[in-house]
Amino acid sequence: MKRTVVKARAFELVDDDGNIRARLGLGSDDSPFLSLHDPDGRVRARFGLDASGAAGLAIGDEEGKVRATLGLATDGSSSLALGDKNGKIRAKFGLAAEGSPTLGLQHRDGETRFVFSIAQQGSPTLSLQDEDGKARARLGLAAEGSPVLRLLNKEGELRVLLGLASDGTPVLQFVDKDGDPTWSATEPVSVPESDPESEAAVATEPPS
Repeated sequence: MKRTVVKARAFELVDDDGNIRARLGLGSDDSPFLSLHDPDGRVRARFGLDASGAAGLAIGDEEGKVRATLGLATDGSSSLALGDKNGKIRAKFGLAAEGSPTLGLQHRDGETRFVFSIAQQGSPTLSLQDEDGKARARLGLAAEGSPVLRLLNKEGELRVLLGLASDGTPVLQFVDKDGDPTWSATEPVSVPESDPESEAAVATEPPS
């Protein structure tokens, strides 16, 4: 049986009322796409390739806001993003090209405020970021499994380091703007035992 080949720049499927419900075509840069439409003509899902060859799927709500995207870049990295009713991305999960996973949570203004990632060698890191997207605190494990807490200033520079060395020795260090240690805890500090009666008095003391 001879095959029939139909060539065109675009195909459109319409319902009984003549409304376009699906379109297969090429974008302005000749990148192919498939879009699905609701009865009112709004695009609810679109799958396509961009000029670089990266693939992406976008899903929209009835107001036309993109609520979820799934993408695969040409370098092998992939991502899943979820948006709110205003179309702002609020959560994003991704894999870097080498396979390192990252989970990011964003404020309603679109700025990332929380990031959890696992490095290629397996070390996890939790990062808290300010309204400018700068990391201000990082909690993680070093390659050998030692816990480390880093506090950074608004320029992203390390100022305080707290953790455990590989042998279990506690480490506390203050760092200046040039990255040089200004003070380190080298001697053990005695911690007094808590007094239950004093703690109870504090807990029940009325505010001044």
